[in-house]
Amino acid sequence: MPEQYSRRSFLSGVLTCGAVSASAVYLLPGGHRPPPVELRLATGADPTGARKLLMDMWNQANPDTPARFTDEVEGGSGDERTRLLTAARNGSADILNLDVVDIPEFAAQKLITPIRLTDPNFLTSVKDLHQVDDTSNSYWAAPLNTDVGMLFWRDPGTEQPDVVNLSTVLGTLADKGSFVGQLRPNSSNYNEGFLVNILEHALSVNTDLLSATGEILFELKPWQRALQPLQAAIVAGKVNRSSDENASLDTFVEGRPTFMRNWPVKYRELQQRKDPDLLAGKIKVYPLTSGVLGGQSLALARACPHPDQALRFINFMTGTAAQKVLAGHGFAPTLAEAYNDRNLQAVIPHLEALRGAVENARPRPMHPGYRAFAEVFVDHVARMLRGESDLTSEFIAAMKAALA
Repeated sequence: MPEQYSRRSFLSGVLTCGAVSASAVYLLPGGHRPPPVELRLATGADPTGARKLLMDMWNQANPDTPARFTDEVEGGSGDERTRLLTAARNGSADILNLDVVDIPEFAAQKLITPIRLTDPNFLTSVKDLHQVDDTSNSYWAAPLNTDVGMLFWRDPGTEQPDVVNLSTVLGTLADKGSFVGQLRPNSSNYNEGFLVNILEHALSVNTDLLSATGEILFELKPWQRALQPLQAAIVAGKVNRSSDENASLDTFVEGRPTFMRNWPVKYRELQQRKDPDLLAGKIKVYPLTSGVLGGQSLALARACPHPDQALRFINFMTGTAAQKVLAGHGFAPTLAEAYNDRNLQAVIPHLEALRGAVENARPRPMHPGYRAFAEVFVDHVARMLRGESDLTSEFIAAMKAALA
């Protein structure tokens, strides 16, 4: 298969370059090697295998400073945060792979320590989320991978929009279940995807609801109006509400709806499944007019006993070669250089559009109280979409209290 060959050849070349960058020797003053240490990385699970591949590269090149996963967390963003908080507090991890939205909470609790970024080519929209206030080159974490929702469109025909508006898409749906997204929360594991989906739909109607720096608009009527198109499409049966991104992908492949909102990494999974419509060039991927920025970042635990070695590992994992490996496995890279790679562009035809989506996306509230905000947001909106209650002033008051 041409796609498989080109990807395999590309990754082989990247791995060779990455092995060189991973093997740079760190010496103490006087030319002495530091004593052997083991680096412990606390992270969520990665079904793509990209992080394990990078860790194996690091370990092969750095036998005196091997890295290992402490305990990959299976589950959703909420489970990851809980386990990472525990690891940071009890000192069982040196490096924490944080959901970008949890960085303010870990910083406020003094669980992570600021670092400097050595690569100047991080995407500005991504890098700025990590900056320590009122500093020029001090960051709470290094961006490992970023993320933003995309629209998968089956049989778009001659239409080639630069971006797509979700409320407009909902208005064009003619068939039952012709759109699938992560719009049914069923446990704390998957509620973050639901929240991001809801924000995307709301922003497609009114971009003032979430500012470019992540501030929420605390006004009831704009929220009510912004969620009306989604609510109407659900009542009409035009939207298939799945609980998570994997269920959405299964529905898209098996039920063949026209549209799917999902993460960029799911394109790689469609390739791996050898989806006939994808192989025939019938599935295109487009950025949303107003996306919501996600991603994960590597933070240095404050209790880490060997920060210099940990920083070397962080710099390797967020460096050019590693970013290209991550992109080859479906992740959205954080370095501009990865988006310009012609080999990556050949296997990810929407790579340039993905960069635009990342650069134009808006962050969720970067606030230590974000998880409390998420809980009340999901509770109120989920009840509204189930037809149990309308959004009221209590919705606004609860969001305000969480982000006070």
